[in-house]
Amino acid sequence: MRIVNLSSGSKANSTFVCHNDTKILIDAGLNAKTLKTSLLEIGERLEDINAVFVTHEHSDHVKAIETLAKKYDIHFYVREEVAGSGAFADICFKEGRLHTFTHNVVNVGDLQITPFDVMHDAAAPVGFVVNVFGSKARAGFVTDLGVVTETVKNSLAGVKMVFIESNYDEDMLAGGKYPFLLKKRIASEKGHLSNTQSLELAKFLYGTGTRCFVLSHISENNNTYELAFSNYVDYFEKNNIKLNEDVYVRVSFQGKRGNNFNLKEEYDG
Repeated sequence: MRIVNLSSGSKANSTFVCHNDTKILIDAGLNAKTLKTSLLEIGERLEDINAVFVTHEHSDHVKAIETLAKKYDIHFYVREEVAGSGAFADICFKEGRLHTFTHNVVNVGDLQITPFDVMHDAAAPVGFVVNVFGSKARAGFVTDLGVVTETVKNSLAGVKMVFIESNYDEDMLAGGKYPFLLKKRIASEKGHLSNTQSLELAKFLYGTGTRCFVLSHISENNNTYELAFSNYVDYFEKNNIKLNEDVYVRVSFQGKRGNNFNLKEEYDG
């Protein structure tokens, strides 16, 4: 299963996932032109995307969808509450191309996509776990959440790799220029995960077998890539867990694509 993050941050979020001819996007927050260019840079075509799975309706996750729905033969999977939100009100989808899901597993070609609830200030936000049909090698995607619930932990337990939010540094947020109410919103249970909260979830997941952590949705104003990365690295090194051997820590970026991952499949039976 190939996974490449195309953009991650407050401006735009989108991740490409594929296995053989099955190709999907987790969110489409780049504008359509940039999304097409970003895919071409990794040797893929927007015309070949089978489906887009939407985590929630904020513009940095759905910006391209109106154009994609109009110009491409793509299926869109969203929560019913998202489909009824203002962000989707003026989008004209081709017949049979808009699908809603609850908590059910969705099958698209070779891929199985399992949604789970997260806490965020959106209509019905979700994270996703993706795997090739019949495989135990699963990848998790969890950004835009303010608190780690038992649902989040149970849903992600045992994933081989996870794209995990590490949005803000507590000191930078507190001492920054954002208005008080915005700071309060970011740090709330329906906001975003701090570096500290992110690492706490990572500690739990490492204990369940997760070995690759991709730090995502890193704030440009209240965090740095170095702070988020070193927060993880310092913990693992202090606990004699060898980087790039026992555990892998990577970063997703706002202005450029991230690493190209090839998740090895481990089939049941």
